[in-house]
Amino acid sequence: MTLARKLVFALVLLAFSVIAGLETVEVRRELEHSAQDMQHDHRLLGHALSGSFVRAWELEGGEQALLLLAQANRFQSQVKLSWLWLDSPEAAELSPTQREELLAGSDVSFVDERRVPATLRSFTPVEIGPRKGVIEITEPLTEQRLHVSRTVLGTAVATGAIFLAFLGVAMAMGRRLVGRPVQQLVELTHRIGEGDLEARVHLRQKDELATLADAMNQMASGLAAARAQVAAETAARLATLEHLRHADRLGTVGKLASGVAHELGTPLNVVLGRAKMITSGEAEGDETRECALIITQQVQHMTGIIRQLLDFARRRTPQRAPEDLAVLVAHTLRLLHPMATRRGIILASEAEGPLQLEVDAGQLQQALTNLVVNGIQAMKRPGTLRVRLGRARALPPVELGGPEAEWVRLDVMDEGEGISAETLPRVFEPFFTTKDVGEGTGLGLSVSYGLIRDHGGWISVSSEPGRGSCFSIFLPPEARGPQEAEA
Repeated sequence: MTLARKLVFALVLLAFSVIAGLETVEVRRELEHSAQDMQHDHRLLGHALSGSFVRAWELEGGEQALLLLAQANRFQSQVKLSWLWLDSPEAAELSPTQREELLAGSDVSFVDERRVPATLRSFTPVEIGPRKGVIEITEPLTEQRLHVSRTVLGTAVATGAIFLAFLGVAMAMGRRLVGRPVQQLVELTHRIGEGDLEARVHLRQKDELATLADAMNQMASGLAAARAQVAAETAARLATLEHLRHADRLGTVGKLASGVAHELGTPLNVVLGRAKMITSGEAEGDETRECALIITQQVQHMTGIIRQLLDFARRRTPQRAPEDLAVLVAHTLRLLHPMATRRGIILASEAEGPLQLEVDAGQLQQALTNLVVNGIQAMKRPGTLRVRLGRARALPPVELGGPEAEWVRLDVMDEGEGISAETLPRVFEPFFTTKDVGEGTGLGLSVSYGLIRDHGGWISVSSEPGRGSCFSIFLPPEARGPQEAEA
C-alpha cells in the first residue's frame, strides 16, 4: 500500500468514525426526546382525565366514570385508557416499587417489552374515597420504532454518501499532493542510481515533499560536481602514474645504456676494420663483396640492439593484445644481456612452452625488466639469474580477494644477498630502496606492482638473507582488469 493510500485510508476512517459517532449521538438524543414527549403527553392526558373521572364517579357513579374513559378511547386510535384499582389482583403485575410510587401519588411510566409490539404504559394515581386507583394509558411503540428505523436508515445513507464523497476528494488530493510527488521523487532516485546526475524534479507545492525534492536536487548537483572532480583527479593521477612509469622506464634505459654501448663496440670494430680494408684496397673482387656483406650484417645487428632500446624507452598508450610470454621473456633477457655480462651474471630462462596471454607487452616487459635488473643489482658476485614461466595454483592476497585458482606464474630468482625480514614488507613501497646511491630511485618495484595489478594480478616475494630472493608475478589466465579481480 502506497503512502498516499495509507493517508487517505486513515483520514477517511477518522472522518467516518467521527460522522458515525455524531449521528449515533444525534439518533439517541432524538429517541430520548421522543420518549420524553410521549411520557409528557401521557401525563397531561392522565391528569386532564383524572379530574373529570373523579367528578363523574362522585356525581353519577362508577359506571358513568368508566363510560367516560370508554368514550375517550373512541377518539384515540393508538392510545387506550383503562381503570385499575391498586388493591385489585390485576395490579399484581406492577412491581413493588411502582406500587409504592403510585400509592404515594406519583405518576409512573415504563416500556413493557413483554407485549408485542412493545408498549409505553403510563399510570396516573386517582383517589376515589378511601380507595386508590390509577388511570392506565397504553400506547404501542410501533410508530416510534418505525420512525427510529427510518431515522437510522436515513442517517446511514447520509453517512455513506458523505463517506464516499470524502473518500473521492481525499483520494484525489492524496494523489495530487502525495502520490504523484512521491512517484516523481522515486523516479529521480532511480535515475540518480543509474548515474544520471543531471536529473532534476520540481514540485509545484510548498510542503515537506518540495523541501525533500530541493534537497535531492542539491544532492544530485553535489554528486555531479564530485564526480567531475573525481574524474579530473583520476585523470591527473593516471597521468602522474604514467609519468612515473615512463621515468622508471627511462631510468632503466640509463642503466642499460652502458651495457648496450659495450655491446655495440664489437660490431663497430668489425665494421671499421672491413671498411678500412675496402678503402685501402686490401680487399679486391669477391673479398670486397664479402666485406660489404659482413658490414651489412653488423649494421643490422647494431640497428636491432638500438631498436630494442628505443622500443623499451618509447612512451606508448597501454594496449592489450595476445602475446607469447615465452617470447617476451626471451626478448627481455636479450635486452638485459649486456648489463648481466658486465657483472659476470648468466641469464637463464625456463619455460614450459609457448604460453599465449592477452597483455600489454610493453607494461609487462617493463615490470619484468625491473625485477631482473633488481636481481642483477642484488648479486654482488657472478652467478645465475633464472626466469621461470609456467602455471600454478595460488590463493590471491587479501586485498585482491577470490578463491584459490590456477594462475600464470613468472618467477625471477636471483642468487643475491637476500632481503631481511624487517625490509621485506616494505619492498613495494614507492621511493623505498636499500641500494647504493645512483643505483635506484625506489620506484622500480612499486611501478612493477602497479603494472601487474592493472592486469588483475599481483607480485609476491620470498627471500632469505644470504640465499637470494624470488619475485613471483601472478597473472590471470584470461584477460581481467583490477576492478574485475577485486569484485
